Amino acid sequence: MNSSQVVNTNIKYRLEFSKTDRMIFIGHLDLLKFFQRTFKRAGIPIGHSWGFNPHQLTTFAVPLALGVSSVGEILDIQLTEKMDCEEIKNILNNNLPQGIEILQVVELEFSAENCAAAVDYADYCVTLDNKYDNINTVVKEIMSAEEINIERTVKKKTKIVNIRPFIKSIIVDNDGERTELYTNIATGSQGNLKIDVLLDYIYNKMGVEFRFEKVDILRGTLYTDNKGELLPLCLEEEFM
Repeated sequence: MNSSQVVNTNIKYRLEFSKTDRMIFIGHLDLLKFFQRTFKRAGIPIGHSWGFNPHQLTTFAVPLALGVSSVGEILDIQLTEKMDCEEIKNILNNNLPQGIEILQVVELEFSAENCAAAVDYADYCVTLDNKYDNINTVVKEIMSAEEINIERTVKKKTKIVNIRPFIKSIIVDNDGERTELYTNIATGSQGNLKIDVLLDYIYNKMGVEFRFEKVDILRGTLYTDNKGELLPLCLEEEFM
């Protein structure tokens, strides 16, 4: 793309989409390429960066772990021409396979912070592999603790990390055949707690080995922290 081909890319949209079924096994980089091809096939006028190797102007909020489903993924895009939000949603859904669905499209002010920088917290619903009667005690201990220190290995170096500030809430539902947890945890550049790290800690406190493949994890709404108030990045209603 040369300077004569560069057009206005000041029209921003935020897409909220679900990632379920077989698509939960598509990694983040493959998902990026998948959307790039979909935009091209659907005729969506995506803007491109400048330079010798221009790329589509798209930004994902935060990568989703392989094997985790979601009903609240966020993708920001810039277009070269204005489109109706419902039109974008319908065109994309007609070109997407089962497992990826655009749930909502909203137009943004161009000055709006991109979703990757704005995201701070996320809701998760986790169905455990069994019913655990002692989990309420474990969760109460977690929520009443001032510190929860765990060992983390980063770049071959082991350090102690206090994960307690990253846990906003944990709610236990033990009414079914399998225990369910609803939790809101830090998810973003300012602080991040991986859901499998929290689950591993909980299982360890219950005296049970944690196996990622045995639990069902659903990520819900992504939030930005506005002076202590959590605001959904896209949804009008909260997931929990």
